[in-house]
Parts: sequence; C-alpha cells; structure tokens
Amino acid sequence: VSGHVIRARYLYVTLFPGNSIRTYFSQSYKEQEMKHPILISMIFIFMVTSTMAQQTGDVWTGIVDTCGEDVLTITKADDTPEDNGTIALDDLLRQFVTFPAEDEQPLQDGVPAPGAVLLIDTPDGRYFRSVGAGDIENCAPIDPAMPFLIGSNTKMFTANVIYQLQEEGLLSTSDLVSQHLPDEIALWDGAESITIDMLLSHTSGLPDYLNSKSPTSIGVQLVQDPDIVGKAFTPRELIENSAESDPQLLFEPGAEAQWSYSNDGYIMLGQIIEQVTGKSYIDAVTERIIDPLGMDHTFVADGIIPADVGLVGQYLIDRETGEFISEMSGWNSSQAWSAGSIVSTPEDMVVFLRAHYTGELFEDPATLDAMLTPAAPGFNQSTDDFYYMHGGFYRGGFLGHGGQTLGTES
Repeated sequence: VSGHVIRARYLYVTLFPGNSIRTYFSQSYKEQEMKHPILISMIFIFMVTSTMAQQTGDVWTGIVDTCGEDVLTITKADDTPEDNGTIALDDLLRQFVTFPAEDEQPLQDGVPAPGAVLLIDTPDGRYFRSVGAGDIENCAPIDPAMPFLIGSNTKMFTANVIYQLQEEGLLSTSDLVSQHLPDEIALWDGAESITIDMLLSHTSGLPDYLNSKSPTSIGVQLVQDPDIVGKAFTPRELIENSAESDPQLLFEPGAEAQWSYSNDGYIMLGQIIEQVTGKSYIDAVTERIIDPLGMDHTFVADGIIPADVGLVGQYLIDRETGEFISEMSGWNSSQAWSAGSIVSTPEDMVVFLRAHYTGELFEDPATLDAMLTPAAPGFNQSTDDFYYMHGGFYRGGFLGHGGQTLGTES
C-alpha cells in the first residue's frame, strides 16, 4: 500500500537494484546460462494481526520495539552451511524488519515490516529463512513455510492458462476481446480494438479499478470504507466499477510506446478463461497448473480466506507515516480474482516459477517466446535491462512478477 492505494510491485530480485543480493546471484545466474534458473521467492508482511491496543491513528514503531531484540533471530529452513554469503543474506533479511541506520540505504520505502521470509533456490543449494514475528501479540516467529497471498503474482498463472488455451486452438491472443466479452468492452468508447494480447501486456489503455484515484473506485473505497473490505464482487461488478469510476481509456489501445498497468485487463482474462473452457477460473488454474505441478499448498482463494489456512493476519498502514488505518484480515479475495487471489508458499512458488519460465506447461517452444516478448517497445520507463513482458517483468537477467495485497508484499 503506497499513498493508501493498492498497487502491484515486482519484488523478486528487482527490489535490490545495485546491491549485494542482485550482484551475488546475477553472476551465478549468468554462469548457468539459463540451464538451471535461479529462482527467488520473497515475501514480507507490512503489518500482522493481533489483539493488541492498535487503534486508528497509532504509529507502528517496529517489531523490535514490540517484541525485543530476540525477534531478530533468524529461523532456518535450510541446511546450507554458514559462510560469508549466508551471513550477508541474514543481515539483508533483518533490514526488512528494522529501521535503517543513519548511514544505511533503506531497502524499502516507509516503515519496516514485522516479518520477512526469503527463499533462494539455486543448483548449488538454497537459502530459506525468515525473521521477525508472525503474531505481534505473542511475538511468535514467522514460519518460513507459511502460506501467503501472492497478489499480482497471480497474473503469471492467468497468463499461463491463456497461452495454453491458444495452443489448444480455443482462442488466439490476437482475438478482439469484444469477440468474447462484448458487453464489458462496450463500457468504454474506443475499446473495440483491444485484443487479448493487449490485456496480457497492459497496452490496452484500460484503467485500473484498484489503482484509480477516483473516489468511487474500489481501490479508494477500500481505504475509506471498512465495510468494503469484506464485500464480495463478481468479475462483472469489478469491471463496471472501473468503467463508472474512469469512463475514459488512458490511451488508444495498442498505441506505440504506451503502457499502463491494469488489473481490469487481467479480470477480463479470467472471464475469457471461463468462457472458452466452460469451467470456473479456480478449476482452470487448479487443473492446468496447480495439480500437474504438485503444488499442494497453493490454491485460488474464493472470498474471505478461512483462519485455519494459517495466513498471517494483516493491517493497513500508511507506508510514509506508519499510521495505522484498519485491520484487513477479513479482506474478500474476490476483489482481485484472476488478477491477484492466489494463496501459495515460497516453496510452491519456486516449483511454479521454474515450470512457468522454462515452458514446461507449454507444448510449443514458440509459446514461451511469445510470453517473454517485451510489451511496449519504446515506452519511456522501459530499458534494455527492465521491461514488462506478457504477464511478467524482466529485470537485469531475472524473470518474475510481484504482488501486493492488504498486508503482504511478494
């Protein structure tokens, strides 16, 4: 949450431009020449549920203040021998849950998280550890294997299913979206030329109901009206809210060098998946990705996630001031659906990322090439070293996405 607005971020390795973790692993990555992709899965929690006296307007002063120095003890879920590399990574992990020293460059904007988990999987071993607390009432350590809402990392799953359906001849990414969703596309003037490819690549010009600044948008209402947090929405209602809040396209669909992140587009992709398969989005993702890969701790959430799943509870805070806003563990995942409702674990995400970015779930190598194609050549925020593809980011030799929900960032 930044400026009280939900937004996706790409935080696998791209969180660390220019510092030791990127340097440390990018060299090893290049040496492997993509034969054994290095996969980094990372989560950190902005604020966790507790029954402590946390009231609106209070300021989060850090997990060390709350739980004491013992909370900085690293919890290991690996058998990697200690060396300078692991010591450096331990120190890096602690920086996510502590305020930076005066002479230290902060790794994140705003206040630190109560807990963080880092999993790095390489051909030579792995680093899988956590720090901080998963419960600030009893200061219980975060379990590295805990399940978490992966937010917009869900978009990689959605994109993968779309490309599978193209291989099967059930759709083409060059299809006009209006062929599948005529009523939704008709909500915006000039949207009739939007294609599935444009939804995948965020080049459609569609607005974003979660990032909108319009006071009637769901993204703004989530912060201003606590009753919205647990409210269920259908995919159609999400799209209608966006069109009512932002009735104009941001730019002409497919315009040269234009790009704008849009959760609307990925909601429409979920609708298209349901239409062409005759199955629910949940069933399509489960049958095509989760079950074949044996991701036993991953599922597409439907509504408010039950407490027995074991998610860390969440609060919404202002990242700049640290001011507590409201409790968010009752968030209804239907509000993100095919754009951000999957629950997973770091270990399951490593399995998925390896399959996703090696084309294991595709029949034709050209499908992977299409998915990795840069989205908007010439876009002024893209470089040779950083650009969006079709359902993921490329950054300095690394592939991935990132996600943010009301309480977790990955």
